[in-house]
Amino acid sequence: MAIIFALCCLGCSAVNDFIFKLFADRPMSRGVFFSIIGVILSLLMVFAVDFKAAEANLTNTLIWGCAAGFFSIVGNVLLIEAMEKLSAGICSTIYRLNLIFVVPGAMLFFGERLTPMQLAGVTAAVLAIVLFSFSAMSGDKKSSVTGMVLIVTASLLRAGMGLSYKQSFLCGVEEPALVFINGLFWAVGGLIYALLKDGKIKCPDAPTVGFSTISGLFVSGIVFFMAKSLQAGAAGVVLSIAQMSFLGTLLLSVIFLKEKLEKFKIAGIACGITAILFLALK
Repeated sequence: MAIIFALCCLGCSAVNDFIFKLFADRPMSRGVFFSIIGVILSLLMVFAVDFKAAEANLTNTLIWGCAAGFFSIVGNVLLIEAMEKLSAGICSTIYRLNLIFVVPGAMLFFGERLTPMQLAGVTAAVLAIVLFSFSAMSGDKKSSVTGMVLIVTASLLRAGMGLSYKQSFLCGVEEPALVFINGLFWAVGGLIYALLKDGKIKCPDAPTVGFSTISGLFVSGIVFFMAKSLQAGAAGVVLSIAQMSFLGTLLLSVIFLKEKLEKFKIAGIACGITAILFLALK
C-alpha cells in the first residue's frame, strides 16, 4: 500500500504543478488563487488537527508552523512566477530537486553526514540545473535568467520548509497542525501577494475560483497521500517516488502545451532522476 499511496502523491503533485503552469499563463490574480487554496487546505485540516495536543506544545507548533508556512507560500509564489518565464518541465524538476539544499541543511542543522551517494546525488542535481540553463537560454535570455533565479530560489525555500518540518517533528509537533498553519499562511500571504502585485485584492472570477479549488484539492491530496505513504513504508522509498512527480508534469506539458523536448532538457531530466535516486539511497 505504501507504493500505491506514494504514486497517488506523485500524481497529485504532477497535476498540481501542471495547474500552476496553466494558471501562470493566464491574466488572473495569482494572490487570490493562493489565498483560496490556503482556505481550502486549512478547512480540510481542521478535521485532522488535535487542538489539545497543539495547545500543549503551542510554542513549538507556532514557531515551526510559521517558519514552514513562510517558506511554503513564498516558495510557491516564486514557483508560479518562474513558470511564467520557463517551461513547466524545467520548473517542476528543479523545484523537486530541493533535496540538494536539504542535504547541506541537514548537515548544518542536524549534524547529518554527507555520504558518497548523497554527494553523487547533489552533483547530478547541479548538473541537471546547468543543463536546464542551457535549455532555457534558447529563448529570451533575460526572461530565462530571471526564471532560473526564481525557480532555484523557490527550490531553496522548499528545502527550508522541509527542514522546518523535520525540526518540528523533533520537537513533537503534529503534522496536521503544521499543515493547518501552512494553509493560513497561504490564505493571508496570497492576499498580501495580491496587494503587492495587483495593487488591490480583486474579487475572484469563476475561472480563478475553479483553478484554485481544483488546486486546493490536489494540494490536500499531496499532504494526505504523503502522510499515508510514510505511515505504511520506508521514507527513503516513498519520498523518492513522490519526488518523481516532475515526470508526470513534463508528460502533461508535452501532450497538452506542446512543450518541446530537446537534448539539453532530456539530459537535464535524466540527471534529475539520477539525483533523486542517489539521494534516496544515501
